[in-house]
Amino acid sequence: MKKDNIKDRVIAVFRYKNLNVNKASKLFEIPQRTLNRQVNEDGKISMELLYAILDNFPEISPAWLIMGEDEMLREESVVSQFTSVPFYNDLPVSAGLRDSFDPSYEKASGFISLPSQNAKFYFPVSGTSMEPEVFAGDVVGVVRVEAHEKITPEAIYMIVTNDARMIKHCYIDENNPELLWCVSPNYPSFPINRADICAMFRVVSRIQYF
Repeated sequence: MKKDNIKDRVIAVFRYKNLNVNKASKLFEIPQRTLNRQVNEDGKISMELLYAILDNFPEISPAWLIMGEDEMLREESVVSQFTSVPFYNDLPVSAGLRDSFDPSYEKASGFISLPSQNAKFYFPVSGTSMEPEVFAGDVVGVVRVEAHEKITPEAIYMIVTNDARMIKHCYIDENNPELLWCVSPNYPSFPINRADICAMFRVVSRIQYF
């Protein structure tokens, strides 16, 4: 039996809620042409649409909609197991330069609720420097790590400086412990001074963009 994909699940929600593109466009405040391209044509399903579905229909299981796990409708008895985590749709992480991030003053675009996840924040990814490990359009969940914590080269980190917000593999320079090397599959490695790091997070989950 062919496994359904994320578009199949979105269409299943539309059928369950008796929605067509016109009704959904008004409800979700997404342009009708954009929505039609995603649902009825060959456009990719956006995180904006997924978030709109979960925001408007809390009975829909996020684990089912996003990852295809469990059933479409979640039981009331298990709703308390889900923790809402801020999602910053307007703050993509990249290999390029981006504004810094401080959760104390940033306003979340919305919230993502997934079971068995310990992420504290979610961000969309732009750019292709981390492919094939992380693709442009994916959403990553992160937890904050302190500068003195052990840096593991196998892990992926989100590094925030005054000028950049990026995800990379990292390792400390053998000759200069104040330098942190940033490594990715599709971009030359480069060092940054650890004193220039405003905050550092470890990527603990990834929602793949289909």
